[in-house]
Amino acid sequence: MWGYQHLFRLSLKIEAKRAFDEVGFDVAPSVFIVGLQVAGQHQYSVCIEPEKGPYRPLDFASITARAGDLYEQHPERNTFHSDQAMHETYHRRLKREMQADAIAEVLNSGATGKRQRFFVGLPVRVGDYRVFIALGIARDALDAVPTLNTRARDRIAITPSLVHAIVDEILQRATKALYIPDAGAGLSVLDLSAQEVVRTATRRFVRAVLFCAGSMFAENHDTLFSGVSALPYEGRSVVGSIVVAKPETSGLRISMMLRDPVSIYDTRAVRKLMEACSPEVQLLMHDGNVYGLGCLTDGYDYSREEAFVVAVLGRGAWELRHSGKSLLSVRDGIVRLPARPLEVEYFKDLLDRLLPDADVSVLLELVEAASRNDHGAMLVVSADAAAEAKRLSPQAWAIEPVKLDPGLILRLTAMDGAILLDPQGRCHAVGVIADGRAAGQGDPSRGSRFNNAIRYLDSGGPPAIIVTFSTDGVIDILPRLRPRVSRRSVEEAVDRYVKLATVRPPELEDVNDAWEGVKILEFYLSRRQCDLLNQKREALDEWRAQHSSIRLLERPLAPSDKMNDRYWKD
Repeated sequence: MWGYQHLFRLSLKIEAKRAFDEVGFDVAPSVFIVGLQVAGQHQYSVCIEPEKGPYRPLDFASITARAGDLYEQHPERNTFHSDQAMHETYHRRLKREMQADAIAEVLNSGATGKRQRFFVGLPVRVGDYRVFIALGIARDALDAVPTLNTRARDRIAITPSLVHAIVDEILQRATKALYIPDAGAGLSVLDLSAQEVVRTATRRFVRAVLFCAGSMFAENHDTLFSGVSALPYEGRSVVGSIVVAKPETSGLRISMMLRDPVSIYDTRAVRKLMEACSPEVQLLMHDGNVYGLGCLTDGYDYSREEAFVVAVLGRGAWELRHSGKSLLSVRDGIVRLPARPLEVEYFKDLLDRLLPDADVSVLLELVEAASRNDHGAMLVVSADAAAEAKRLSPQAWAIEPVKLDPGLILRLTAMDGAILLDPQGRCHAVGVIADGRAAGQGDPSRGSRFNNAIRYLDSGGPPAIIVTFSTDGVIDILPRLRPRVSRRSVEEAVDRYVKLATVRPPELEDVNDAWEGVKILEFYLSRRQCDLLNQKREALDEWRAQHSSIRLLERPLAPSDKMNDRYWKD
């Protein structure tokens, strides 16, 4: 389609990954480019980048017919504008959208589409082709993102999550880049840093959410909420909530109505009003104006998604919530997806691997109870809690072993120090100061609670699991062991690389992708597998040195002395 299409796709893939990483969304997105011939004489009426991938031109043979069917079935098909130019522009765009939807159907129906969900942007004419960009995201990761059910309100499309907003921003930016001659020849496709992509996507998402609540004019409200949260009042940080809803919203109780509403742009006045907030009373806002005090009651129907809460958690910290769930989190202007909830399955897996005799249901109940605290906490589950309570007693209160009810453990977490439990859920000590030596395994960006847990686990004591709860809602389950994998999956990754690295000339993109696959699995590789892979890699490097000016330097793979049978699924 054009000379730099492969570089365009690879650059976009890298930049999309950076944008998702910026908000803590750990995925490896895929990018496809599909071109439909609209002029000229060419061998293929459909072109796909990459050319040698899971999709073939034949897969898209019925795109035009399918797009026509989608257009005829669309609820906006009969929309009429009295201005002829506007009418033609509207329906021309709608037809392009249906072509994008038809391409998305093909991508999502294939084998790759079972693992990833594809989003397709509007096309741009490049040479003799109408070019569409498709971005694929792992379905399981996307399903875990807090998402609204509303997709349209008053015939206007609603961006349902922060991740969807980032996807939209990436596709729109990439589409605009196609208008530039030799797109992909430059250093950047999006022409924005990852932080800038996230900022504009956040603005898009917040605007969509507030539109669901009936606010027609919600531009730059993310910045305004950050401004309110950052302002102290008489030296105090702000804590409170703003309910964004129309005054007539069913289930909204108005305790006090302001005669003259206060604009959200008057951040100092809004900050002062927040001094009246409590868990039962919040500010009420609509269309950019704070109009009173009140709260949502049990009569509010959350399925309608027409009232949202901006929870201000402290200086520079706020979250956008619905139905008690956070949709996005902001700390000092840094936007992130909400902190992950308790990883129940990982906790169970860790108990099975480290403390196989543990009472899983009892421990899970206690951990979930502790997770409801709002000031940070630490639970230590030790294989020999009795001995640890004795050893740590100079800096802890040892107690007669007793099973704690969830209410009591929640109150005990208000104390400094950890709660020491045995695998059956009996408490042996409270106020524990976890000790240990620094061994280069901590994280200076995290607090003392997290790093104390790392040091304790690295001190060589009995097997233990530690759950830390930070004040900003982050829950860490330690140690972080690598997941269990099947021997077959490792063998298949090794065989794939060996096969691709042997072909001459090699399909370099496929070989590099296969090498990344075995690098990810390096921890699980045996000495024999590492030697085989390194041998094939060296042979490929020699071929590259003879046939190309580009040579990629990689360190040899090496087996880990920490790998053992507990990391296998089978």
